[in-house]
Amino acid sequence: MQLVPLGAVRPGAVLGRSLYLDERTLLRDGISLSERLLRRLAELGFEAVYVREPDEPDGEEIPDLLSEETRRQASLAVRTYVNRLKRGYAVDLRPVAAAVNQVLDEVLANGSVVLQLGAIRAIRDEQEYLFHHSVRVCATSVLLGIHSGLDQRELKVLGMGAMLHDVGKVQVPQAVLRKQGALTPEERQTMEQHTTHGFEILRQHRDLDIRAAHVAYQHHERWDGSGYPRRLSGEEIHRFARLTAVADVFDALTSQRPYRPAWPAHEAVAFVHEGAGQAFDADVVRTFLARVAPYPVGTLVQLNTGETALVVRLNEKAPARPVVRVWNGRAQAAELDLFVHLEQRIVGPVTPNGMPEGPASPEGPASRP
Repeated sequence: MQLVPLGAVRPGAVLGRSLYLDERTLLRDGISLSERLLRRLAELGFEAVYVREPDEPDGEEIPDLLSEETRRQASLAVRTYVNRLKRGYAVDLRPVAAAVNQVLDEVLANGSVVLQLGAIRAIRDEQEYLFHHSVRVCATSVLLGIHSGLDQRELKVLGMGAMLHDVGKVQVPQAVLRKQGALTPEERQTMEQHTTHGFEILRQHRDLDIRAAHVAYQHHERWDGSGYPRRLSGEEIHRFARLTAVADVFDALTSQRPYRPAWPAHEAVAFVHEGAGQAFDADVVRTFLARVAPYPVGTLVQLNTGETALVVRLNEKAPARPVVRVWNGRAQAAELDLFVHLEQRIVGPVTPNGMPEGPASPEGPASRP
């Protein structure tokens, strides 16, 4: 099974992993991708899909942090909360808390899983992105919290804060949220106010730990004091917000946005790595690098030997050194464990035609709060 840019998929290839549109299953794995289906996927905004050849046997299931049902239920809980908030109705945090508990249970059960690209999903509008982004950031933050030594009670508070970290965007005009071009200084100021709005919304819940509200308030603060809204620095920033900041940036970068395409995972990982001790808490970044795969299963990569290889399995202890098979149009060679064969390493990804992959758009998270 291979992760392929949509434009390089040949008609007749078999879909290797199911595709989702918002919360619906759009296409199930195993279906043959016709020209018509490929055109429709491009119209819907899909950038890459997992495929396998018609005669290729089913591969190993790629483990995910969360089940699709938990993602759906958690997204629904956030949607309901946000929609009632926007309409001025009384809001109840209990469904969100129940969703966070379910996310926490699954992440604890799958805590050894290396985070990589999950289900491939097209999101049709900014509101849908908010809901799904919130769930992914919650799961990633909790994963980082587990491996940072937080206890169960702390993980629940972190999960609530991460799930609702962007809730203040309900008070940002849709024209600003959905704008495809660069924000004006005035629009940027409006967007940046979502952190303060979120804090004010969440602190009204007397049964919510105030630390969760501070995640919404502080997740755009930066270790070197360059963030907002209060330009906090270092350990002035709450630990939960420092964890969520990394999860938030990574998910935002690897998600397709109205103003830029999704970044490849390895470039997003490199961005976080380069921000250690500047934008991000270096300890959090070290935990992140130990749990996130820069090259997901199915990625074609170039080795320092000059050979092209397909990532077939991840190493829990070293996500950047997976198990690969040398690729000659198909991955038929013996497996090569890069955690064992330390003299070989990945130097970067390649496209299906064997050419090195070009850089992502230079527009990064600093361009949009």
